[in-house]
Amino acid sequence: MELHNLENRTIGGYTTFGSVWKKNEVKDPKFTLLNGQGKKIPVQTRISAWWPDGSVKWAAHTADSEQMGDCVSLIPEKNGGKVSQSPENMLVRQDENGYHVNTGRLSLLVPAAGCGQSGCIAKDICMDGKLIVSKAYPVLALEHRGFREMGGCAAAYTETENCPAVIESVEMEESGPLQCVFCFKGAHGPMRFAVRMYLWNGSPEIRFVHTFFFAGKEEKDYLKCMGIRFDAALAGPAWERHVKIATDRNLFHEAAMLLFCNHPRVAQDIYQNQMDGGRYIPKEGDNVKEAVKHLPMWNRFALCQDSPSHFQIKKQIRPECCTVSCLHGYRAPGVMAVAGEAGGLMIGIKDFWQKYPSGLEADGLGDGNTCCTAWFYSPEAEAYDFRHYTTESYNLSLYEGFEKPGPSAYGIAVTSECLVKLTGSLPSDGEVKAFADRTAKGPVYVGTPEYYHDKRAFGYWSLRKENTETEKWLEEQLDRAFEFYQDEIENRSWYGLFDYGDIMHTYDKVRHCWRYDMGGFAWQNTELVPTYWLWLYFLRTGREDVYTVMEAMSRHCSEVDIYHFGPKKGIGSRHNVRHWGCSCKEPRVSMAGHHRYLYYLTGDYRLGDVFEDVRDADQSMGDLYYYMGPGADGSEKLCVRSGPDWSSFVSNWMTEYERTLDQKYLERIERGLSDIAAAPFRLLSGPGFEYDMESGHLIYKGEDEETPNMHLQVCMGGPEIWLELADMLEHEGLRRMLIEHGRFYWLPKEEKIRLTGGQITNRSFGFPIAEGALAAYAARETGDRHLMELAWKVLADAMLNGRCGIEPVTYAVQRGQNGDKELQEEPWISTNFISQWCLNVIVALEFIREALPESMDTLRDMVKDMGNIPVQRR
Repeated sequence: MELHNLENRTIGGYTTFGSVWKKNEVKDPKFTLLNGQGKKIPVQTRISAWWPDGSVKWAAHTADSEQMGDCVSLIPEKNGGKVSQSPENMLVRQDENGYHVNTGRLSLLVPAAGCGQSGCIAKDICMDGKLIVSKAYPVLALEHRGFREMGGCAAAYTETENCPAVIESVEMEESGPLQCVFCFKGAHGPMRFAVRMYLWNGSPEIRFVHTFFFAGKEEKDYLKCMGIRFDAALAGPAWERHVKIATDRNLFHEAAMLLFCNHPRVAQDIYQNQMDGGRYIPKEGDNVKEAVKHLPMWNRFALCQDSPSHFQIKKQIRPECCTVSCLHGYRAPGVMAVAGEAGGLMIGIKDFWQKYPSGLEADGLGDGNTCCTAWFYSPEAEAYDFRHYTTESYNLSLYEGFEKPGPSAYGIAVTSECLVKLTGSLPSDGEVKAFADRTAKGPVYVGTPEYYHDKRAFGYWSLRKENTETEKWLEEQLDRAFEFYQDEIENRSWYGLFDYGDIMHTYDKVRHCWRYDMGGFAWQNTELVPTYWLWLYFLRTGREDVYTVMEAMSRHCSEVDIYHFGPKKGIGSRHNVRHWGCSCKEPRVSMAGHHRYLYYLTGDYRLGDVFEDVRDADQSMGDLYYYMGPGADGSEKLCVRSGPDWSSFVSNWMTEYERTLDQKYLERIERGLSDIAAAPFRLLSGPGFEYDMESGHLIYKGEDEETPNMHLQVCMGGPEIWLELADMLEHEGLRRMLIEHGRFYWLPKEEKIRLTGGQITNRSFGFPIAEGALAAYAARETGDRHLMELAWKVLADAMLNGRCGIEPVTYAVQRGQNGDKELQEEPWISTNFISQWCLNVIVALEFIREALPESMDTLRDMVKDMGNIPVQRR
């Protein structure tokens, strides 16, 4: 497999990348990695997915990107996989105190849970034998609000509660010659957290992945601040203790004590040398020894990105004094370097300004007890409010779930990352900038679209081709769709710790904005799988900007939109003004299929946790009253739809099965497939079934002619899940059911009545473009030319009816320092429509490209008279 680093990604440090293989192609999970010059590079491998026959499907590989360079070759070999030309292996020794780790550059203690080091995740971190950080530990504070009686009146109050971390478990998840990974789980008072710490052979860097879980009460527990703190052991006097903070202009650089003194006068060159990062060398008569007795010692420096368009740096002498504003700016990269005479550390937070309010702080810089904090939620900002935006439900008026309100943040999560690099001296401005570039956009190695397509990674999708006028038009529409949303993320400021990564649902052309405040029309929360559309768009284009958008979307949707514990564990929240606000909780929001792409491409451990959270989502369905209904015998039972409910279970089970080969999950899949195959019309039956949580059986309970849900079988990822599953299991029965579904969905009503003996008569088969993929698959498998042409008619008409495609128009001009910027809108747009149109076009091109007319005139003629052909309503 040939891999390359994505454009605009900075090489440096270790990285993990994924590889994919056909069934039975790789049996022995050993690999050799060669750089562009053919030199063997040490690589550490773990298997992330298996084929049912036990051969390797996906693997995750860790290596040093500086040795890899721009391009590498990964070769599966029977005798490969040895870490060749490697320095001494990392040493890990465990005793009653914890894990003693030596990477060759760093040494540290990972304290055992409950060993008296409460809250500490790393202790005595030394580089090349010198102590740099005495302790690293997560920190969090809550703000409580309420009313108290004062003088016979109710007075509002706020109070801050510092919640020290308590480590409940420590696990070494991976220990190899190149990488060692520890996972810590614990609590801050009522809140919970998980932290992963990555250590690498011969590297002075440590990566932290921090997950916060909300387990409090929305009405009283507000998040005041959250982060990871490093107690630095800085050497030297205050004037040798420096802080550098990356900004969107020149680097901010100061010392705890500035060697500028009016009287006694200190020479300008001494001050200049200090600001150039030089050490002070005493000279006779330079007055420094006397001057420092009378100079202020700036002990605290704090950077806060309080919005996506503003940051501020402040400093302070001591807590009882005011802060002094140092600098205001637009967007800070999120990197701080702190160092004394014997070195220090650099801290970088990924997606710093995108996931505001974030911060970096050095406290005690001048007095020898320096605490450096990576703030994932800055204490400088207003405390985060988890409450819902209303006390009512707008289920009919504003597309919310049910009449009974059901917002709940209990069980949601958010994940943040920071990178720490220990230094032997004050890093240069260039080193800080390079570290900032890598923190923001580190190396990402991927294969070519052709390689992934050949391996059929993630099922069926098409490669880009522009050989005809219509192919060029379709590719142009796909490009415009992505680029429109990419621009909207920036233009609408879809940023923030709990929002970044999501996009909005429906546009409001009257107000020239999205319906951000209108119930179910606000945040998308994976509705109609923009995740599938955009990840497949990345696979077929290989564009770095697409990857960046999708990395953020997967991180957000897999955390904030899902319940990770509690009675709704494994279930997600439907689209709403607040991500956890809708009263409708469904498994299709949380299913593993949304995030398999990022997991397998990067080997991300945190997503493995998420897959464990959702694998048994079906066991939480009994807590959802709206899934209760008449069963096969007429009594009240738990009922689910074959899609999107059961199809989402299958997505979870398929992912868990390929990751672990646990037969339990394969059996549940096969049991459900057999039950559906036994129904009179297979996948067309129901679509509601009684569901037995214990056995996983779907029990047929008749046809529901009043259902509005047939389109939900196919617009929530069902076809993509089932097509990939059919290939994975080589399940001919499922393939036949999918062909039957694809041939039936668009049939005229009279033909549906005839084929079902009158049992399917008035049922709605809405949102016709969502059937495009299955119709195209059925047409290809049966050679049905009429169905091929029909598929292109339905898809083309949906985009061409009344317009020429995606063509944003200017609605306003934004004035700015760098000139005017036209703001554009697409007045008719909805993310539901765009997601499904793009996804189905991408898949249809794989199956029925040969039936696509070559000219746009012919395509337009095809859709002039749709007759009885179903028309997509936007």
